[in-house]
Amino acid sequence: MHYTPDLAVVTEHWQVMLLGLRMTLYLAVTSMACALVMGLLLAIIRVSRIMPLVWLTDAYIQFFRGIPQFVFLLWLYYGVSLLIGINFQPITAGVIALSVQYGAYLSEIFRSGIQAIQRGQVEAGLSVGLSRLSISRRIILPQAYRIVLPPTVNMWISMLKDTALVSVIGVSELMRTTEIQSNFYFRPFEFYTAAALIYVVMTLVFARVALVLERRLRF
Repeated sequence: MHYTPDLAVVTEHWQVMLLGLRMTLYLAVTSMACALVMGLLLAIIRVSRIMPLVWLTDAYIQFFRGIPQFVFLLWLYYGVSLLIGINFQPITAGVIALSVQYGAYLSEIFRSGIQAIQRGQVEAGLSVGLSRLSISRRIILPQAYRIVLPPTVNMWISMLKDTALVSVIGVSELMRTTEIQSNFYFRPFEFYTAAALIYVVMTLVFARVALVLERRLRF
């Protein structure tokens, strides 16, 4: 049996797909903002000399990096409700799951960036009377920012795609919207192809923006 694609079914319902895209971007931006804050705080603790906090932070990072995102999302949404009776809204569960795990990944990126700065620059700052806070703010972090930007952008692109996992708990982001539309109109090929192209376009756009920023930071 020969199958004839009907792209009109997608173009006629582009507004519905746009709503799913908006939710995807909302989830990604909110989760990334939280993950950036968590990652930076964890990285600062990792490079500190407060060993009990360093051990706890290391345990946190190893634990959450070892759990598949899909498994953790389901456990957070269903398991927490069963164990202690806390019922998260689907969007809230999605943001928490993405933030907690990507915060662990980003902390290692930030830690590597901070430790890549030569120790002599810290000693030089101390010798001219700067406090450690000033050294971090004026010397360490600006240089570390240039180092961590490319891998951080990669994490952002990965998170953008991982928002599709949140569809399993009922969040109407792009993938969930695509599933509903394809089932309703019996056109999975058209709708899933459109969704794939949207993800590719978003990835290319953000990768290009990151490349421009990286080139500017070299000067």
